[in-house]
Amino acid sequence: MNLRDGYCRASNDGRGVSLFNVHIGKHSMSSEYFQHEERRIRPLLVHKEQARKLKKQTEATGLTMVPLKAYFNEENKLKIQIALCRGKNARDKRQTIKDRENKREANRIMKNFRVG
Repeated sequence: MNLRDGYCRASNDGRGVSLFNVHIGKHSMSSEYFQHEERRIRPLLVHKEQARKLKKQTEATGLTMVPLKAYFNEENKLKIQIALCRGKNARDKRQTIKDRENKREANRIMKNFRVG
């Protein structure tokens, strides 16, 4: 299961929440008939009031719902913890890009040093 690129969105009527862009691998021990699509849209079970509250917060303040972790509870049901997050602004993105380029340059220098 890969939650890295996933996000959640409330439905238009405010009655449910769906999970998008999460990769769940196929079962290795079952036939093709019982397999599922790996990146399909998955509905999440939330209370109607919670879904309306999340929809209002995402529309009004520009927050995004993202899945943080997935775990099994005591009844062996899969639970996904979601959170409301704010995206990076331009200054944070520039700093991230600069750090990534510095790290790439350092790795390139180390690789050339080892070879030569």
